[in-house]
Amino acid sequence: MNDMVEILEYLHQFVPFSRREEELQNVEVREENSAMRTIPLGGDQLSCERVRGAHMVRLDSDTPEERLEGCMSMIEDFHEKMNFIQMLMDKFYSVDSAREVGTLYQLKCLINRRNVTKNASKDYHAIGAFVDIACEGHVIAAALTFFGMTDINSQCIRIPNGIHLADVPLKKRTLKHMIGELVDELLLNKISQSIERLENEDDATDGHGHQQDGVFNYATNFLKFSLLRKICVMATRSGDGNRVIRHWKYAMLLYHTAHKVKYRLEAFLLQAGIMALYTPRIKHQIIWNRFINLSGGKGRNLDGDYVMELLNKYAKSRVKLVNQNHSPELVKRIGKTMMFCHDVNHHLEKQIQGVPISRKHVSQDSTSDLQKVVRELQNADVFTFTPNRYHASFQHEKSDIFNDFDVKEFHKWITVKKKEYAVGKKAF
Repeated sequence: MNDMVEILEYLHQFVPFSRREEELQNVEVREENSAMRTIPLGGDQLSCERVRGAHMVRLDSDTPEERLEGCMSMIEDFHEKMNFIQMLMDKFYSVDSAREVGTLYQLKCLINRRNVTKNASKDYHAIGAFVDIACEGHVIAAALTFFGMTDINSQCIRIPNGIHLADVPLKKRTLKHMIGELVDELLLNKISQSIERLENEDDATDGHGHQQDGVFNYATNFLKFSLLRKICVMATRSGDGNRVIRHWKYAMLLYHTAHKVKYRLEAFLLQAGIMALYTPRIKHQIIWNRFINLSGGKGRNLDGDYVMELLNKYAKSRVKLVNQNHSPELVKRIGKTMMFCHDVNHHLEKQIQGVPISRKHVSQDSTSDLQKVVRELQNADVFTFTPNRYHASFQHEKSDIFNDFDVKEFHKWITVKKKEYAVGKKAF
């Protein structure tokens, strides 16, 4: 904790103040309500927890500077994405399901993704790419099943006759209506079904008195879970702060179900700050200053904490070059000059017309893998409700990812947290 206090003391010198001349010269005459522009300090969950701990250590100090109020914690999104995909792998990935068609591990073996493991922190990008392919395969297979098509080139039996003669607006409305029916059928719970399911005490039925289809439940639940992740990734790339914050609302419920109490708390504090506690300026900063674009252009935004991970990796590679000769002063100098040296190297290469370092990753075409996933899901007919089916490794798969959500327990927890922070506990 002492290290975190020292870090905040160092960062506090960059916090802008509005001081009178006598306040600048004499610390003892500084006013309690001096104009101080608080700056959000982004990081992962552990960093935010340590920032709040440093604030608690200095809580009884006299001045805002001594209480370190110029820096406040702001949870960022890259490490949250890692935790979110870890929840997905914990729920849907089992090495015992190699022979169960349509499960995540079986699909991994089908397309030979050997670098995919259950541990998301081991190779996040490989696991994310695999989950995205599985998600796209589920979307295509669900659409083909719902529209009565054998493949993407076959005729859709749900298209009204003569629609090719209609104008463009009518075609768009028809398409949106058809997609809406697909979403209602596979992704959303109808109110009548939800009420019947709550009233029905028998977990073996789906609310209509029919037996559950565990295979169908597994496929639709994975589709919901993976789409939530994919939407968040797309929101980050587009710099859509509102959509990212909306993702945290769903994530808070899923973290509660998965008993990830620390990220559940971070999600609560983020929502509480934006809805009630932040000033308009800080609220705008928290929502929209979550992204960094290193290369320019649309769809190329990155999470702030991910960029920091890249910078840390680059700085460590510079430090390794000096071997045992490094010192605190040398490390500080490397940290301050590494981006400048990087720019100098870049401009020098342009002047001597050297071959520039490519910023693009050459990725293999995944169309073949996607087609394999779609065919496998179609052959297993996972999106056709067939009672009494189940995967042996996932026998207790419910009809929705929020079925295990304990509303009473969550309400009790969130009520306690609201009381704690209402009586003066430092949340940021």
